Amino acid sequence: MNVPENARHSPRAIAQLAETILISAGAGDEEARSVAKYLLMSDLVGHASHGVMRVKQYVEQIRNGQIKCRVTPQIVNEGPGFAVMEGGLGFGQVGAAEATRLACEKAASQGIAIVALRNSAHVGRLGDWVELAAELGCASFHFVNTLAMPRVAPWGGREPRLSTNPLAWGMPAGGREPIVVDLTTSVVAEGKVRLARNAGKQIPAGWIVDRDGKASTDPAALYDGGTLLPLGGLDAGHKGYALSLMVDLMAGALSGGGASGPQRKINCNNFTVIAIATETLAPDGSISNEAAHFAEWIRSATPIDPQRPVLLPGDIERAARARHLREGLLLDGALIQVLHDAAAMAGTPKSKIDQLLSSVFQPGAAHEVF
Repeated sequence: MNVPENARHSPRAIAQLAETILISAGAGDEEARSVAKYLLMSDLVGHASHGVMRVKQYVEQIRNGQIKCRVTPQIVNEGPGFAVMEGGLGFGQVGAAEATRLACEKAASQGIAIVALRNSAHVGRLGDWVELAAELGCASFHFVNTLAMPRVAPWGGREPRLSTNPLAWGMPAGGREPIVVDLTTSVVAEGKVRLARNAGKQIPAGWIVDRDGKASTDPAALYDGGTLLPLGGLDAGHKGYALSLMVDLMAGALSGGGASGPQRKINCNNFTVIAIATETLAPDGSISNEAAHFAEWIRSATPIDPQRPVLLPGDIERAARARHLREGLLLDGALIQVLHDAAAMAGTPKSKIDQLLSSVFQPGAAHEVF
């Protein structure tokens, strides 16, 4: 079945497609639904690098044993204000959600709590966990490293030693949308380079260097011995490098899963969340109210371009989500092929995939996402 390149698809159908493929690959119904939900949420907010394109990767990892289906995180060490969890290579979205909820639950009584999850599969977009913590009344910090897949060279080095090592932070804002900061400590997330490679496109200069340490705009060079540059690039990459070191140890050392290194053989994530219950610290709500007032003051700055008002971190993602819920999701031919490949690998009937991909979005209709 040929799907028109410019067709917009129902977000719910795309989530169902991802869920169906994962179940075919061996995932339990509930975990497949949860993973598909968070993959779709990444696409909705405009971060396709962490969206349904990852389904093929997950199916491959299930097949080679790097993702264990029907595994739930287990607490291996715990106190009133902390916990360490063993992920057992279960789905990262399941583990990260559980770790975030547990940290917020502990913070509600202790004021602040830390939960570290080790040996988890890919935890997805960190902004999701910031938003979850904010819903639960917490400001939060989140740190992730990735073992066995160094992509980033240290400042002044040629060979990769670090993963993209993302970090995130957020805070509730007095009943308004939370402030959400989510960034990699590399110039760009590896998934964005992968998207460009899959689409046959070049990437901006300053994202990567090739195996000889020379700047390249060919995304394939990253996967042929090249490296991503740390945040700040060739001019100020020492700053991103320093942040990456911090994240690697906060995620890897504190969890017990380990920092990046040559002995790491299995590609998995370690994830640490620090939750601060704002209303435990200030029962009158003054912390989140202060955040709301501060946010409004920042937004009140006169924009350089009158057509582009000053925004806060998270505003672009919320606008993208509203637009995609209103207009549907556009899947390019490369992504559709990736989904077909994932389905074939998982043993999902082609007729089921065609049925879901044919669910063209109808503007103005009522659409339930989950």
